[in-house]
Amino acid sequence: MGVEIGDRESVEIAVDTVAQLSPAPLPGVRADLKAAWRVARLFLRLQKSHPLWLRCQTRANRALAVEWFALIGVTYVLVFAPLPWALKIVLLVPWSLYSSLAIDVAIHYFNHWPLFRREGWNAFARALGVLVFVNPMEIRYHHWQHHRYNDPFDDPQTALREIATREGFRGWLALAGYLARETARSLKGILPWTAQEPYIRSLARTRPAHYREIVAVRWAIFGWLLVVLAVRPTQGALLATATLLLAPLASFVMNLTDHAPSDLAHPFRQATYLEPGSRRERFLSVVNHYTAATHLTHHLFPQVHWCHIRRLQRRMLRLYASYGAPRSLVVNSTLLGNPVGLLRVLAALKRRETLAGWSS
Repeated sequence: MGVEIGDRESVEIAVDTVAQLSPAPLPGVRADLKAAWRVARLFLRLQKSHPLWLRCQTRANRALAVEWFALIGVTYVLVFAPLPWALKIVLLVPWSLYSSLAIDVAIHYFNHWPLFRREGWNAFARALGVLVFVNPMEIRYHHWQHHRYNDPFDDPQTALREIATREGFRGWLALAGYLARETARSLKGILPWTAQEPYIRSLARTRPAHYREIVAVRWAIFGWLLVVLAVRPTQGALLATATLLLAPLASFVMNLTDHAPSDLAHPFRQATYLEPGSRRERFLSVVNHYTAATHLTHHLFPQVHWCHIRRLQRRMLRLYASYGAPRSLVVNSTLLGNPVGLLRVLAALKRRETLAGWSS
């Protein structure tokens, strides 16, 4: 069970996007896209039937489940353990950055490929998201919508290009304001009484059980926030800061680096990738489960299990190079929670030269 876009439909979506919006030579792009999907279909057949591939997927899913439980547990230990406050804050800042990216990766992958065969265990894993104020089921449908439709007219690079025109401190202020607005928008989205996207509302008719879970978890998140603030006000405020402010900020920055620089109208430049070229990059990519390093490949072939995606990407490297596919900016110490690394990524995002030229 994976993302609900069939193989043939994925090709048609990508080709239609090229046909409508890309200035690139259509016959060549279309032919290369179909050739790439022929390779991907082989991977899909193997991951559905080959014993070794199935075993690899099961091990990867189990390891991801352990990581998911550990991320939540360590967060609560750091927040509520009787540690000196200075030490607690020093530990929580990098942990919040690292764990927010790791939690994003875990939710991303187990929304594509369930962690367990029994749905009850999957529901339990999703329910634990309440403890860190995330709603995995709602994120699932936002993410599937993202896979179905890249909107070039809602491209964050438009805002980044405008920010890049401002020099010096004014540019940093503009970037800070942009990130603050996007973080506030994500916070508003978890409130149970805020408006839902049309594709979420439609679930009340098409998938009522999923819709009920989304609504219930929204209320549970709000209720749990009130409980921790009432019972342990100081620690509750610290937990809220770590999970509702720092975490969404880091998550949004990573989403930016997954799609900037990019050209949403071109299938082979719609997201970023990076084939690790050093031991450091390989280590950081392993920590991140190759999510940032293979984001373009994942967009092209969302059904291929994440434990096989790097092997598939290696088959695409020559094609990516020929189309000038953009490289990820975030495969660095940011993935380990380094605030300085995050600042360097932000500096790269706001520079004009990292954003120009991808629509031509």
